[in-house]
Amino acid sequence: MATGVPISELCEEVTCSICLEFFRDPVTVDNCGHSFCRVCLTQSWGEMGAEASCPQCRGAAQTGNLRPNWLLANIVEKVERLNHLEKSVGEEKRAEGKGTVCEKHQESLKLFCQEDQVLICVVCDRSKEHKHHEVIPLEEAFQEYKDKFHTYLEILAKEKETIVACKADTEKESQHLLEQTESEKQKMAAGFRQLHRFLEEKEQILLAQMEKLIQEIAREKDEHLARLSKELASLESLTLEMEEKVQQPASELLQDVRSPLQRCEENIEERFENPVALPLELKWRIQDICDLNCFLEVVMKQFQDTLVSGLQLQEANVTLDPDTAHPHLILSEDCTSVREGDEAQDLPDNPERFDQFAAVLGCKGFTSGRHFWEVTVGCEGGWAVGVSRKSVRRKGAIEFSPEEGIWAVEKWLGGYNAFIGPHYEPLILSGELRRIRVYLNYHVGRVAFFDVDTAAPLYIFSGASFSGETLFPFFWVHLKAQLDLSP
Repeated sequence: MATGVPISELCEEVTCSICLEFFRDPVTVDNCGHSFCRVCLTQSWGEMGAEASCPQCRGAAQTGNLRPNWLLANIVEKVERLNHLEKSVGEEKRAEGKGTVCEKHQESLKLFCQEDQVLICVVCDRSKEHKHHEVIPLEEAFQEYKDKFHTYLEILAKEKETIVACKADTEKESQHLLEQTESEKQKMAAGFRQLHRFLEEKEQILLAQMEKLIQEIAREKDEHLARLSKELASLESLTLEMEEKVQQPASELLQDVRSPLQRCEENIEERFENPVALPLELKWRIQDICDLNCFLEVVMKQFQDTLVSGLQLQEANVTLDPDTAHPHLILSEDCTSVREGDEAQDLPDNPERFDQFAAVLGCKGFTSGRHFWEVTVGCEGGWAVGVSRKSVRRKGAIEFSPEEGIWAVEKWLGGYNAFIGPHYEPLILSGELRRIRVYLNYHVGRVAFFDVDTAAPLYIFSGASFSGETLFPFFWVHLKAQLDLSP
């Protein structure tokens, strides 16, 4: 819009000399022709008393003869519109010009330094500060970093979906654990009613422990959900920041790209690996409760000695027995790890030693109770871990099956299986196993295997009859595999 008169001069012409604001309901004094806001003029005359005069020229005026100035009112309205439009255009120009001119050289910021990640001008590009830096046009940098922000937004969205799913899984899993614990609590109460006064005392102790376990499960659930909610809130905040960032014009988006990208990278790197799983000890303690109920049904006479330890599950300190190791096996000095060597060692062929399969037993055997130990398994070769009878054959070919006296799981040819003889049963896993927990409940004839990382059961042998025979931890390695029993 072109005009010969500045808007500021027009604003002065339509300003009331009393309130110094734009005229509101302007009226004109007849004698002199000066105009004022109706309210301003009547208030001014009210202060003067009986003798009214024009506030501007001090000429005499008649208070009852005020004419509305409609033309001036229309002009005021149009000037207000022009004034508002001029302010809006000025603000837009200032916003567009902000950050687009180099403060040092007063040149347009049309380049972007990749190394320093800042906007620079052509003079900056030739300076010593950026002489050897990689510099690209502003438009190219804008598109590149905008694409990066979009990529991180997609990652954040997936992270958000994962945590939301984790919250739902945690709710479902904790509820299942509570129901299972409550169910086992009722079964145990029924079993205790069949016992004498000694067992009634132990009943109260165990029920109190189970009640505490229920409280621990509920507490762990609340704490876990709180952590997930915190992570979700953090992701939502970062997502909002990223969304706002990608909506900014190039000059603003590229002014501070390092800080939000670094926070996003750190946030993604710090994601916890397994947010769904509740503490493994809670699940194993519930498994103990189930086994204890089975024990009540199967071995009532031996129940008194077993209850002394309550719900405590004994961790076995397993070491390897060199006298049973196949000549190709190499044991560590502390007998806590084993691997297959290239050549057979010159070892005595004693009756306890395996001579055909590269197997070895643990030093300590078990004749009662509940025990567990953990084994770190490698990704290479083949291996098997489990338990075996003391009477298992050591010479010649043997079959890794319960009929042979071995309860074990294996990795062979890239797959995982349970030995059930004469066939194998494949194990369904979501990834590579890293550490296995072997669980033995001698009295109820149970040998179970769990993935330590997820607490998921791998396979459970139930109803075995050990007939009072000693059971030993069993290990087999092949093709350069290695097993480790250290914590």
